[in-house]
Amino acid sequence: MTTMLRNGRGYALAPAEDGKPAPTLYLYDVLGVDLFGGVSARQVVDDLAALGDVPELDVRINSPGGDVFEGIAVYNALARFPAKVTVHIDGLAASAATLVAMAGNEIAIAENAMVMVHRPWTALMGDAPELRRQAEILDKAWSAMLTTYQRRTGRRAATVEQHVAEAGGEWWMTAEEAVAEGFADVVAKPEKDAQVFGLHRFKHVPAHLAASGADPAVAVKSCRERLYDLHIKDVTKAAAQGSNVEGGRGVLDLGAVLDALLEIRYAHVASFEYEKDADDPLPGLAESVGYCHGLVRRSKFRR
Repeated sequence: MTTMLRNGRGYALAPAEDGKPAPTLYLYDVLGVDLFGGVSARQVVDDLAALGDVPELDVRINSPGGDVFEGIAVYNALARFPAKVTVHIDGLAASAATLVAMAGNEIAIAENAMVMVHRPWTALMGDAPELRRQAEILDKAWSAMLTTYQRRTGRRAATVEQHVAEAGGEWWMTAEEAVAEGFADVVAKPEKDAQVFGLHRFKHVPAHLAASGADPAVAVKSCRERLYDLHIKDVTKAAAQGSNVEGGRGVLDLGAVLDALLEIRYAHVASFEYEKDADDPLPGLAESVGYCHGLVRRSKFRR
């Protein structure tokens, strides 16, 4: 068995216990393994084989997605699994993670969780023939995703494709909308607010999800092993109506964030996002950097 869930992130397979008859598979990370971690389809396949004969399996998902082919492989592994599979969307099932969710005989989504469907994308370099070849692969991957959605939701592939296009490329669904569209079967009451991650890769994140209440300083500490590039932006309000301000003038507790960075001995990139004065940003940036410089000196002195 694999148990690697730490600080609410990662992958784990918890065996059945008294009062909890079904083993639970936690997919709380990106799909596909890279230098920063992630969930391997091979690991899922091996762990499911090690489970043996069990009548039920719970799968809990909180993932921004990842490698589409890893997602398809995990989906197929769960679809082949002989037990009844109940999928629980605890926070976010986005991109390739939506494919995994489709493997559930029953799909329950927490009332504050969300589902997001979009076309697969990639980053690459090469000449014109290579770029055309990769574009064809992306189209075929999208076709495979649509086939999976159509089989589970009952929605025609063209209908799903139209929803994605009309939503600007990212079709975000609330729990109620996911049920209405066939991406889930029932809305469940959560025990606590969902803490999602990995939203920086998407373009149209709903405001209430982006401002989901996560403490930035806590997030810095929990992601210490995977944090290599930090963008700092202070705002007047942690909501869609909030506007950019100089560092230290908004709601972000920069002191706590910097203390957390010092605590984990962060030694990589940290940069400011400042959009308040596009015609003359230097004074605002200077104030922000100066404010943080003072906080760092204060923190080092206290230590």
